Amino acid sequence: MTENKRVTRQASVKMIFTAVILLAMPMVASPHSSTTTERSMQSTPPLPPSTEFLTSNSRATIRAMEVHLFSPQVRNEMERIFQSRLEYDGKMHTFPSYKYTFAGFWRNWKRMMKDGIPTGSSNMGSGGVGGEGKFVLFAGDEVERFANITRDPRNPRQGKREIQISGYEYGLANMAAFLSQVMVDSIYDDACDERNEQEMIDSEGRPTNVFSQSNACGQYNSSYQDLVCPPSEKNMECPPMPVEKTIQASLDSGKNAFKCGPTSIYPAMRNNPNDLKRTDVEGCSWWGRGPLNTKGICSMGKVNHYLGVKALNEGRITLSTPGVFPDTDFCSNPESICTIHDEDLVWSVAMFEWAERIQQYRSSADGSTVWDYKEKLVEFVNGGMNMVDYYTDEVHTDRDNSFIHAISSIVDRGCHNAPHCFFYGEVNKLPQRRIAFTIALSALHIPTMRTELVVEQALDHLKSRKDRIESNLMLYKRDQGIFPSQRYKFDDFFDALYRFSRPYDATNTSYLTNTTYFYSDDHVPLYMGDPYMKHGHKYGLSNIALFFAIGLDLSIEKDDTCDELNEYDVSGKLPISNSCGQRGISYQDMVCSDDPDMACPVDTNMYITAVTSNRAFGAAPPLQCGPKSRIPLTGYWDVEEMYESNQAAYANVNARVEVEGCCWWSRGVLQTKGTCSFGRLNYYLGKRAADEGRQSLFPTVDFCLNPEAVCGSQYKHELIWMSGLFEWVDRVQSYDQGGFNFIEQLHVFADGGMENDEFIKRVNAIVQSGCHNPPCPSAGCLVFPCAGAYPVNENSVVTKAFRTFSQLNLWNEFPVSPGGSNAPTPSPTQSPLCQENCTEVPSSSPLTPTTLPSLAPVVILSSVPSESPTTLLDTRLTRFEDVSRYLKRRKQPIESTIFVSETNSGLAQSKLYSLDGFLNALKDLATGGVDDKMFYIGQGVAGSFDQGLVNIALFLAHAMTRGILWDTCEEVNHHLVDGKLPLSNACGQHGRSNSDDMCPMADAAKECAVDLTMSVEQTSVGNSGSPPFFCAPKLTYPFTGYYDPLSDNTMSSTPFANQAGRIDVSGCCFWGRGILLNSGVCTIGRFNHLYGLPAIMDGRSGFYNIDFCSSPEALCSSFTKPATEFNKFPSTIDTSEARYLVGMLYWIDSVQDYNWGYWNYMENVKLFVDGGMKDDSFVDEFSDIVIDSTSDGAMRKANFKKVLKILFVDVFTSSPTNKPSSKPTRRRDDTVPSGMTPPGTDPSAPATLPAETPVEEPPDGDNTPSPASPAQTGVDGAPLSTLQPGAVPVDQDPAAGPISNPQPASIPVPNRPPNRPVSIDLSAPNKPVILPSNTIGINLAHQNGLAWALFISLCCVLLFVIQ
Repeated sequence: MTENKRVTRQASVKMIFTAVILLAMPMVASPHSSTTTERSMQSTPPLPPSTEFLTSNSRATIRAMEVHLFSPQVRNEMERIFQSRLEYDGKMHTFPSYKYTFAGFWRNWKRMMKDGIPTGSSNMGSGGVGGEGKFVLFAGDEVERFANITRDPRNPRQGKREIQISGYEYGLANMAAFLSQVMVDSIYDDACDERNEQEMIDSEGRPTNVFSQSNACGQYNSSYQDLVCPPSEKNMECPPMPVEKTIQASLDSGKNAFKCGPTSIYPAMRNNPNDLKRTDVEGCSWWGRGPLNTKGICSMGKVNHYLGVKALNEGRITLSTPGVFPDTDFCSNPESICTIHDEDLVWSVAMFEWAERIQQYRSSADGSTVWDYKEKLVEFVNGGMNMVDYYTDEVHTDRDNSFIHAISSIVDRGCHNAPHCFFYGEVNKLPQRRIAFTIALSALHIPTMRTELVVEQALDHLKSRKDRIESNLMLYKRDQGIFPSQRYKFDDFFDALYRFSRPYDATNTSYLTNTTYFYSDDHVPLYMGDPYMKHGHKYGLSNIALFFAIGLDLSIEKDDTCDELNEYDVSGKLPISNSCGQRGISYQDMVCSDDPDMACPVDTNMYITAVTSNRAFGAAPPLQCGPKSRIPLTGYWDVEEMYESNQAAYANVNARVEVEGCCWWSRGVLQTKGTCSFGRLNYYLGKRAADEGRQSLFPTVDFCLNPEAVCGSQYKHELIWMSGLFEWVDRVQSYDQGGFNFIEQLHVFADGGMENDEFIKRVNAIVQSGCHNPPCPSAGCLVFPCAGAYPVNENSVVTKAFRTFSQLNLWNEFPVSPGGSNAPTPSPTQSPLCQENCTEVPSSSPLTPTTLPSLAPVVILSSVPSESPTTLLDTRLTRFEDVSRYLKRRKQPIESTIFVSETNSGLAQSKLYSLDGFLNALKDLATGGVDDKMFYIGQGVAGSFDQGLVNIALFLAHAMTRGILWDTCEEVNHHLVDGKLPLSNACGQHGRSNSDDMCPMADAAKECAVDLTMSVEQTSVGNSGSPPFFCAPKLTYPFTGYYDPLSDNTMSSTPFANQAGRIDVSGCCFWGRGILLNSGVCTIGRFNHLYGLPAIMDGRSGFYNIDFCSSPEALCSSFTKPATEFNKFPSTIDTSEARYLVGMLYWIDSVQDYNWGYWNYMENVKLFVDGGMKDDSFVDEFSDIVIDSTSDGAMRKANFKKVLKILFVDVFTSSPTNKPSSKPTRRRDDTVPSGMTPPGTDPSAPATLPAETPVEEPPDGDNTPSPASPAQTGVDGAPLSTLQPGAVPVDQDPAAGPISNPQPASIPVPNRPPNRPVSIDLSAPNKPVILPSNTIGINLAHQNGLAWALFISLCCVLLFVIQ
């Protein structure tokens, strides 16, 4: 009975376990069920690849490899591989290696592939060559293979794509692996002997900067004399070195050079043992030597056995065998490798060891899994050669780098799975070896299929932004508004790029067979990026973006035109003969200087009318050409009266009064113009190419007979793009003149964050005028120079370029990485002593000015969301608290970079100004304000947090040119007159008069009255060293002299006038004061009216019981009021906040309110933010127009960039709330903060588009809300802008009624910066919630929690049953 119960209980247990598994699996494993299925399908390991072909090493294979290596691109990169490094002055410097050269390397590598090293037995070696066994280096074969790889390792579910692999690429991969080791072991140090580099560690585990002499016996847990051969090769070992033998490393090994010898010569250093507790160096002569640091009695013995005197004595080699050294005994004198100074010798030793020890490596870690070098090499090449390195930033994982990690382990530790080797320990310098491998692969330009993949990467990125491009870029302007282009379509653009970027290869199955590609022997395809560099396609996308932006300016936005518009007036009229050429250019005279026969002939009988023209009301008619027999003379178009007059001839700027032969006006996206350009178009793309037997995209189109085919033929949709792309490839991409190489400068531009507007202007000049430094002689001027020798609207092109970069998401997608990620640049990736995550040079001092980096998103982190405001003041306080919290999180860089002043010894921390002081003053003026005006930080429902930060940034940048610069609260005497500083500069500098600084009529009563008897002396000149200002009546000082900075003397014996002619200082007491050094009777008087004694006397809330007009010095120093009958003791008033307030008040009155003519300060702040914070002209205009101070404009602009860098670089904290789930991208995203856009308008539209733009928000490629891509979506994925009041979300019960407010009440829009992470409570059931686009950190894992709860409950039942 008991037995039956036990059986029944066991059956119950099995049933319960089965139930638990069946119930738990769908819920717990469901998120990864597909992955689990894939793994189960792949449980059977694939058969190892065939490796016999690796040693085919035919002459044709070696020749193909040689041709590849000596191609110009690869050859240059290979020279840069052989660069040694030296670290000094805190920087890494590189120079060509003295010991190791590419020529010597290739000479020996080629010999080792061709001849090898004889083994003396046909059964030994790494490959059979010539009928006997030899150690050879793998070269591969001549077979073209195909493999299927997942192109983007970030997306394992992505479909496979077929790649083509040349046979010699296996040999090149083997070469890259070898180079990665020798770069780290020898080339970087330009040394032959191993370096003594393992520091001793003290009892507390700290390095001591002491290097044991016994490291010669072995470093990093290795004992070199114990590196013995296996029993089958015991006869090859070198015998132990006699203890009395003395050997010393060569002089280039440094001050701690290895040596060996008896203790009588080198006494044991008992206080300095090595890892293995050795203190002597007897018999320790087996340290590493040569490029691969060949070390140990086994390896050195094999060198002697196969290459040295032993090989000769035993008949394996002869005196004529190439690559051997029969007169050298490497066992008795291992140092001969380095002392003979023969580059062939050191390479032969290293390459022999590679062929014998690495290429033949085959071992098992656990007795069952075999790691075979040849098989792993083939797998590595067939798998795309570390494709993950080119798609992700996570390259430091064993999974991604298992091949090079294993090789490094074999070389350094003796087995493939360190630290589990005979000599326990991690691989020395593993990160450097891994990076060197990536550099070597890049330099060798393998895998070759990356030339195709970089094109696909760029095009895929472009395609993912299709909706953005069509909705926000492909637009044209009319008086009635902005409309989607009807002529310039994305699909046509994409097709043109596809056909211009891929040189046709009939053997490549990835090319569409029904598509014709652009091909020319003397033109490279459209440049799509560097295939052998991580993020290499960013150069191609930058190239495309520049092309598109210039086309946007020249044609797309100009009324969607294809033909050139008549728009260059002569004396207020538009000549009809402008079709012959505008701006002084004569289109029919634009010949091809290098090949005159290339240009189209001018046919005087040609009659053409442009098919497109300016459709604006009252615009000129389309351009036209025709013979004099049909059009004898031409008149003009009257813009004012809107009619054409042909009653009398009216000449264009070149005196043309007819249009005979004038058919070569500009056409297409880049406005291709002139007989030369159309002739070249015909020669390469048109009928002439077909007639002469060359590949042609349009074999039936003769552009010389009909140039209007670009705009009016059946191929117009293709030609408007392809004519421009050919122009770009032909003239721009190949441009290399006057020290300006377009491709090189494009790399610099992209690596620098795509921010240099000067580069954009130069490229635009090449397109429009023919050179990068106008005036351009090749522009086509009939009389040089003419207006056409200069480009037009260059600032407009810059704006459009930045807008294009933003919409293509280039700023967010690619990090700033000078020189690229993987390029073997002269400035190396890491210091030889560096490990993980190192930089090229030590971090700069925080006081060192740096260039503006990529702008990061502004993220406000707080423990709880802001509460709903109850009053307007609450709203302002909330915004101020957000700004204050945000700035305080950046306090360290702000204090160390912004609040610093110049001294004779460099930059120093300001003693007068600080972030805390700035914020204390800001609070009053940003929350309460004065006269219903506030210091703008983004207050209000429509306020923009980013615009507020930019306003603060410009204020601080201006302050850095004023009070902060010299750490003074009072203006410094700095304006020289004839090399002297007039003492009367107290009255005003740069020709100004502070006493004449009158207020507007409305504020005239607030001015300080000028008291000619007042005497005030400046209390501090900060760090300037200038003489202090003072004012005094003429009775005291009838005149003033000057200060001579050269002699450091003040001369007052004769009058010396300032620039305005003042020689006295009577009434001149209103020099600049405060953080902005605001001067004049109006500014100080207005401050006195609002904050001083007049406010208290009038019953207003004055801050200070001080008359600042009679005591202006109180703005900068505490003011002591004398005792009175009411106050019997003197009282001191702290005015430390006044130095900030006076500047902020001036900013509110004179800067934020500035609106004169066409220039409005706040509108320009908005445009600057909307444009991606890129247009530097905003700061220049501020200096010129608002404050009339261009002399220090460059400094102000540099300061502004510096402040922007700090304010818009994200700072991470440990706060668990509202922290982004992934690394934030840069702030310059594709969306405009919601507060800047009126309801119903496109939040991602560029700032240049009016609010009434009839363009709907396009869906992005990825609808998942994240800090990096804040798609404005609700719960159902619909745009939030479409969820109007009254709408019902799809997951809400319709019976519950509509939502009255689409924003959650707990997170009011006015009280937090737009597009900032917030927390949403999803715990309340049956409550419809519409999530903001920037919601992050939502935990939806409760399903898994239920599953585990059920699992635990069933386990409890199980235990109960068992018991």
